[in-house]
Amino acid sequence: MKTNSIYKSEKDKQEILKLYDQKLASLNVRYDEQFVETFVGGQTHIISLGEAGLPPVVLLHGLNAGAPMALEVIKGLAAKYRIHAIDIIGQAGKSAETRISVKDLSYGKWLAEVFDRLQLEKVPVIAVSYGAFVLQRLIAYQPQRIERAIFVVPAGIVGGSFFQSVFKLLLPMRKFLKTKQMSDLLKFMDAFYTTKDDFSIAFQKLTLLGVNMDMRRPPLLKIDEMKLLDGPVYVLAADDDVFFPAEKMIKRCRQIFKTLAETKILPNSKHVPGDKDYDEIEKNIGRWLAERRTESN
Repeated sequence: MKTNSIYKSEKDKQEILKLYDQKLASLNVRYDEQFVETFVGGQTHIISLGEAGLPPVVLLHGLNAGAPMALEVIKGLAAKYRIHAIDIIGQAGKSAETRISVKDLSYGKWLAEVFDRLQLEKVPVIAVSYGAFVLQRLIAYQPQRIERAIFVVPAGIVGGSFFQSVFKLLLPMRKFLKTKQMSDLLKFMDAFYTTKDDFSIAFQKLTLLGVNMDMRRPPLLKIDEMKLLDGPVYVLAADDDVFFPAEKMIKRCRQIFKTLAETKILPNSKHVPGDKDYDEIEKNIGRWLAERRTESN
């Protein structure tokens, strides 16, 4: 188990956490925070929105994005649900910096422990990008904990083009790390950000320069790992996703998930949606969650 800091310096860590707090404050919502202890990954930070008596939903964020960035897109759903946004361990957030294996069920065991601490038996889970890989590990480990899986631009299902990854991502990233020039950073971001603002630029810059990036590629999930999932699956893809091409992903989802209920493609969207897409994302997720409640009546 790797426990050394994911940050290049304490200063880098504090600057990134300052941005984290700024994003959380900008949501302008009431929330609760707590830390729970897990044996597998250590201390885990959770932000909860919505009244305590509302139906619970778990939210898993993308790579190094942190819970507030994922919450920003669906915060309106807190009017009907108790949303538990979990900072994934080993990522740039407030949970332990522990990086556990991506090759086994470690992330599933960690997430199951978090469920236990939150006293969650079987709940819907919304998983964004890298968070989808973490959810897949829980499905492989304890599929009975998942009432409904909602995947948003999910990792771990298909990979993108090798050549596009090199020319649109790897080379621009390496150039920025060498030059530190804003023009090179923006070129890198152009590959996967639909729109950019001051926060996203500052966040991406600090992450690239201040975090020891986890370069391990999560393995693609296997069909037999999903065979015991009995809850419906929903997939929201982006039509210009350099990481996980939409049509390729949806085709594989149809092969993997026997309970695939619906797929949607965000038009004119890259991997990181623009704020113009937030309403559409929240509307679709809200509809899928509402279907769950209708089925239980």
